[in-house]
Amino acid sequence: MVRMDVVIERRLARRAAKQSGLITRPQLVDIGFSRGQIGRMLHASRLVRVTGDVYLVGGAPASDVVQLAATCLATGGVASHRSAAHLHGLVDLAPSRSEVTVGPTQNMRQGLLLHRSGDLLPRDIVRMNGIRTTNATRTLIDLGGVVTTSTLENALERALHARLTTFDRLVRRFFEVARPGRTGVGPLRSLLVDRDPSLAPAESDLETLLFKILRQAGLPPPVRQYEVEIAGHTFFLDAAYPELLIFMEGDGFGVHSARNPFERDRWRQNLLAIAGWLPLRFTWRRLCRSSDGVVSEVTDARS
Repeated sequence: MVRMDVVIERRLARRAAKQSGLITRPQLVDIGFSRGQIGRMLHASRLVRVTGDVYLVGGAPASDVVQLAATCLATGGVASHRSAAHLHGLVDLAPSRSEVTVGPTQNMRQGLLLHRSGDLLPRDIVRMNGIRTTNATRTLIDLGGVVTTSTLENALERALHARLTTFDRLVRRFFEVARPGRTGVGPLRSLLVDRDPSLAPAESDLETLLFKILRQAGLPPPVRQYEVEIAGHTFFLDAAYPELLIFMEGDGFGVHSARNPFERDRWRQNLLAIAGWLPLRFTWRRLCRSSDGVVSEVTDARS
């Protein structure tokens, strides 16, 4: 019996060490502790209840990180928003209450600062100090809904400076989850639009946004990467209405920094225009700030 007690005590120590000194009642049972043993450990303060069925192993230091880890264990959620931003070093102060995101069908517990999400993917989650938390990219997207614009901008600068994310990675994930009415979308969108032009998104991101704008406006989807041959040259058009000889492309700010690509692009467009194609070009700022104007121009070109 003594030997068995030593074995399960070691299991407890190993499990708690990976969880900021925390252990849950189901984990204790899985390790081999009986209900009576758990009760005696609580009575002797060898276990201290933190929240629900989550306990801190006696002697382990309590902290904001421990409270956050306990909330994640109790809810099955992941640290997010201001809590995740603090873990990543994007904000200086931890929130007064742990902030955690749970799935769309999980129960919301009173007294806890929980967010519900149906678009949180495994690739959005990393481990920080043993705590499952949203990565920097996802954290910045969520953060816009709970902090001021200046705090969000500072967090964005910190994340880029520390290389916790990249501008293009952030833009791609942003437009994967952005939708009308989604909390936090507006503030981050404005910051992305106003970034230094040299950090503008890749052309593929512009193309993604263009297709989304046209789809939401109810316009027919263009053909992607349409192949056309003119004067012995083969070109691929980002988005085209072949039956109307209309093609659309996004102009990235830094796309024509070199002279040769600039010259080739103009030569290519001239050949297409001579062959009867109508070009429509849209910049990143235009797509973000004047989507109605983009829709209007495409509609007029199609009529």
